[in-house]
Amino acid sequence: MSRSVLMLAYHYPPLGGVAVMRVLRFSRYLRDYGWEPIVVCVDGGAKHEPRDPDLMREVPSGITIERVPCFEPDNYSDSWETPREKVVRNLFKLFDKTLFPDDRAFWIKPVVRRIQSLVKKHRPAVIWATAQPWSTLVAGMRAKRATGVPLVLDFRDDWTTSNADFRRTKRLEKERALEQEALSAADAVVSVTPQIVEALIDRRPANLRPEQFFLLPNGFDPAHFPVEPATEAQVDDPFVLLHAGGLYDKRPVTPLLGILSRWLENYPERRDRIKVVLAGRSTEAVRAEIAGSGLADVIETPGFLSHGQVRKMMRTSGVNLLMIEQVRSAPWLFTGKAFEYLGARRPIFMLGPQPSPLAELISESGFGEVVGYGESYRAVEVLERFYQERCSPLKINETHVEVYDARKQSGMLAKILERVAQG
Repeated sequence: MSRSVLMLAYHYPPLGGVAVMRVLRFSRYLRDYGWEPIVVCVDGGAKHEPRDPDLMREVPSGITIERVPCFEPDNYSDSWETPREKVVRNLFKLFDKTLFPDDRAFWIKPVVRRIQSLVKKHRPAVIWATAQPWSTLVAGMRAKRATGVPLVLDFRDDWTTSNADFRRTKRLEKERALEQEALSAADAVVSVTPQIVEALIDRRPANLRPEQFFLLPNGFDPAHFPVEPATEAQVDDPFVLLHAGGLYDKRPVTPLLGILSRWLENYPERRDRIKVVLAGRSTEAVRAEIAGSGLADVIETPGFLSHGQVRKMMRTSGVNLLMIEQVRSAPWLFTGKAFEYLGARRPIFMLGPQPSPLAELISESGFGEVVGYGESYRAVEVLERFYQERCSPLKINETHVEVYDARKQSGMLAKILERVAQG
């Protein structure tokens, strides 16, 4: 007999981007394990959030989706070209304590009210809340208190330890207290990397036991990456390096430009045979740096593309490039894009920290190479080897890939939900 799980996630199609994928995958496959998803997500979403309407075709047929509007401060312009919006924006800056723990704070109360009505109607066995935004965890905590329905908190990022690198620290102590409050309401806690799980266990409230914490990494939807007979690459085909994801100050393009410049200096004959595609949002500073790099003839910056377009590019690239943020917490990061690269079964070139769990995964799976940001000479050697071996098949360790198949991961989540539902 199927039971229902209320899945609280700000991001869900037609919103796009990496934040959508985890909840979309689980909502597609939990039915296979006897759980009927009820998705509670934002209605509309902030203007800056990417849209990918094509993803609506992947939402399971007949699924219950409750869309709750959110008052979005980011929708008010920060420019005096629109004076009324600028005044509102300045008021939020002045009274930013109202936006706690984040800019989705105004979503908490209406979401909790909606969940209360849904609980009366559908009688879900469990509430599952995923963050970011952290406001979803707060809403999950309050919904648990209001309804008594068991709660699972899903941390796609670390809130108050490694993730402090990405945030202002002025309110950190207050956020730590709020995180403790949310954790104390949980019946189980899930996260995506071993480090985050260990850190959460280390700072768990007294009412939680270590066995209530679970590792459930990000993954890929096998429907997006069907295993097909390999097609032989032709020597005359352009050699495409694809980076799927945004570029900004903490994930700068500078190291890549340096590596490419040195590679083409050493092997100038490659210039007419390569294409570098940086698919995703980038800042004006990044675009200006590319324009002035002397590499604009080999680099394409198409901006944000639909997930379907990016998947096709992943599956046909010469190399999928993975650049990890240059922050103190880089070894903690298990970016979701890495697992889609695994699903695409193309070579992976990672620029980032080693040792790290992600570096170990890429090396041991047979997909590619990991090079530190300070190893530009070695990076050139690795790129040249990728180029020379572009027609050779990968020797993939499939057991490393299967772990991140969303069907199997949904089965793991179903077991956690079952354990929580049984008390």
